[in-house]
Amino acid sequence: MPQPLNFDFYNSIIEVSAPDTTLDMQYLIDQIRDVEDELSPGMAYNKIADASGKDDLGGGIYTAITVRLLDNWRVRFEARPGPDTEQCFIVGGNLVGGPGGNPIAPSAYTQVVQQSSASGVIATPTTSTENINLRYLIGSLSSRQRALGSMFYWDPVAGSDSNNGLTPQTAVATFAKAHDLCTNGANDVIFAISSDSSGTTTTTENIIITKKNVKLRGPGAIFKIIPSSNDDDVIVINADNVEVSGVYISTPSGSSKNGVTVNANNAFIQDCWIYQTGGHGIDISNSSLSVITLSVIEKSTGNGINIGSGVIQNTISKCIIFDNVNGINFSGTGLEDNIMENNIIYKHSQYGINIDSGVLRTIVRGGHTFAKNDLGNVNDLGTDTYIETQAGGASATEIADAVWDEILASHTVAGSSSAILKDARVKATLAALK
Repeated sequence: MPQPLNFDFYNSIIEVSAPDTTLDMQYLIDQIRDVEDELSPGMAYNKIADASGKDDLGGGIYTAITVRLLDNWRVRFEARPGPDTEQCFIVGGNLVGGPGGNPIAPSAYTQVVQQSSASGVIATPTTSTENINLRYLIGSLSSRQRALGSMFYWDPVAGSDSNNGLTPQTAVATFAKAHDLCTNGANDVIFAISSDSSGTTTTTENIIITKKNVKLRGPGAIFKIIPSSNDDDVIVINADNVEVSGVYISTPSGSSKNGVTVNANNAFIQDCWIYQTGGHGIDISNSSLSVITLSVIEKSTGNGINIGSGVIQNTISKCIIFDNVNGINFSGTGLEDNIMENNIIYKHSQYGINIDSGVLRTIVRGGHTFAKNDLGNVNDLGTDTYIETQAGGASATEIADAVWDEILASHTVAGSSSAILKDARVKATLAALK
């Protein structure tokens, strides 16, 4: 709560007492009206300011507040001792003086900034219902996990676990505290904030999620999760309908742990960079309808993505999977109807995609790019696997050869057009070799 303003009638000054550094226009006009009510009607100047604005435009949109000081009244922030200059702010509307007048009086070691003086309108939900509706509208823009509950902020650098976590300024310091603030099944969101002055924030905490429908959303690779302990995997998802997006994930040196372990249904992993983990990049078991998309998984000691027992109808799409043992490995019992599409999978010491025996109806759709996988692009020992040609079957050269062979191989009658075409191809090949 700001301090009461001081009114100097002799010098026509409204002073904001130290240590306050912000003056809100609504607070200013409220204080002015309180003082004006005490003025005698017979005084020569019994009005200090006019105010306009806050006209309702509908939908929680209002015209901005404009306070016009009369009769040379000005606002001043109390002088500071120095030697450093302190910035002070006028917010929440527009402050203007009389004709040609400056509404701000100078004081020692202060610099005043009008943050909102150019703002034509202000947008403020008038009721909690409007606020909730706006939050749900924003949540509906997500590709998945659209429901939205409470929002909590996690800042490992500037946060404190004594805070309530409800704003970036009152963020908590640990994920464990943010997780405690969430309600099981309420679709709550934890926003990870990167505030380190270096530009990249690193937390050494393990992330264990045991509450359903929690969403962890970070700003991207500038928020790194690299635990100091090898006691557990970096991120463990043990609850249904959990989202993890926008974070960088790695294990400490010498670790044998996974980057992300999923033991639940409908997990959603997006926009993550999983780098150099001691175990698998991502390990999934006993999961259905989970999605991994738009992520990079590279340089894991184990497989890039390891699909274990009990995984049904999961989707892996639009990922870059690079330099692991297998890019994607299917091995275990009860694996059915899993889909891969539009991934870039390259430079693995074994296979790009490995499908063990007993795995049912795996679908490798088109749009994949494979390169330099030492033992082959796709190793299929499963049952009823469907592999589109460009996703790991014949190369363009092999397809062209097959077309030529189909046309020419059984047409060897001397003088026939097929024989002439075949002879021409042989001559062209020999000429190319020479």
